Amino acid sequence: MAESDRVRRGSQFPIVEAYGYAFDSTSDEAKEAWSTEWCHFMERACEKKRQYKFGYCSITYAASWDDGVPKTYSVCDHRLDGDPIKRAVSDHFGSRDVTLVPEVTATSKPRLNIDYVAFADDKKADGGVDIIAIEAQAIDLRGGGVGPAWKAWEHGDASNWRKYFTAEAKEKGRKKDTVDYGINTGNVYKRLGTQVAEKGQYFKEIKIPLYVVMQHSILRQLRSRIDFPVVAASEDWDITFMSFDYTGATKDTGELEFKYVETVRTTLDGYIEAMHTSGAALHVPRKDFIAKAKKKAKPQSAQLDLLQDEDSPLE
Repeated sequence: MAESDRVRRGSQFPIVEAYGYAFDSTSDEAKEAWSTEWCHFMERACEKKRQYKFGYCSITYAASWDDGVPKTYSVCDHRLDGDPIKRAVSDHFGSRDVTLVPEVTATSKPRLNIDYVAFADDKKADGGVDIIAIEAQAIDLRGGGVGPAWKAWEHGDASNWRKYFTAEAKEKGRKKDTVDYGINTGNVYKRLGTQVAEKGQYFKEIKIPLYVVMQHSILRQLRSRIDFPVVAASEDWDITFMSFDYTGATKDTGELEFKYVETVRTTLDGYIEAMHTSGAALHVPRKDFIAKAKKKAKPQSAQLDLLQDEDSPLE
């Protein structure tokens, strides 16, 4: 990869989509969505804006797994609403009339929610109802976040976004003025991976197929950590992953093209076994682990000294 392909964090506007449209779109559709804070994926007011005061759908980030090349990552589960969810429904039901219900609580203690449930009357099905569960999985943000960039965008000042991070650093008394955000790569396994196992177990017990709709780049990383066996659609399966990703193209409406990539099916037993065995690929020899601990020992000791010194507060 050429050095010119790398983009240093802090030199590129972090937000890619706002209320479902390219942040710099000039289309009438984008302007209407922005003025009403409307999410056309959900077909209602933006939930993230109401809860967290932000309405961005995706950000740009140069992850190490992409060799440091910036890619667009969806950071809102609702970015997978609409066509991706519909594709999961049609995969199972075809052209049949189906009822689609969002945000269903499967159990209260412990609380287990599923993003969508789709069902249709079917005399041949158990209980006279053919039914599937659908989970939409995006990736979380970590670090300092991109709030200052959102504030710049809302003020119509996106070109000067960097100064909003500077202002926040000053306001919060930070010694360093940095743009420190990222996607939570660890959660691909810790959160997304374990959620699929937990929900897969529940739905297998009540004989309901589970669909997991996600961005293809995240599915790729999940499979690198959990190398589950793939089964054919004609075989018995419990979990179906359907992936979609950004093509890099922008429609005339200002929407970013987000297309279907692949369907991958597996069994719950195969998935859970892979969770327990795929870690072998991450094995670090004892001597190497000791070397890593010793290498970090000095700065850690310095941190402990600072903690004991009340006049030297840590950031």
